[in-house]
Amino acid sequence: MYGRITDKTELGLPTTGVLSDGRSVSNYHLLPIETLAAEGWLLCEEIKPEYDKATQRLTVDAAVQQGGKIIVTYKAVTMPAR
Repeated sequence: MYGRITDKTELGLPTTGVLSDGRSVSNYHLLPIETLAAEGWLLCEEIKPEYDKATQRLTVDAAVQQGGKIIVTYKAVTMPAR
C-alpha cells in the first residue's frame, strides 16, 4: 500500500489524479515507483494489533512519515451491536 501525507493523510493510490506539473492521469495507481515518489507517495508499513474479527474492526490510529516510508498504526475498536 502507498500513502501520502500533506495537509491530510491519504492511504491507497487513486486511480485518476493530477500530477504536480498539471497533467491529468488515468491509471494513476499504475505509475512507476519513481513518479509516485516524486509526487509524494511512499510505501506504507502497517502495524496491526491482534483483534477479534467477530467483535472488533481495525481503524487507523496514526500515520507518520519516517525514514522514507509511512508508518501506519491501527487500533482495534469494538463494532456496534447488530
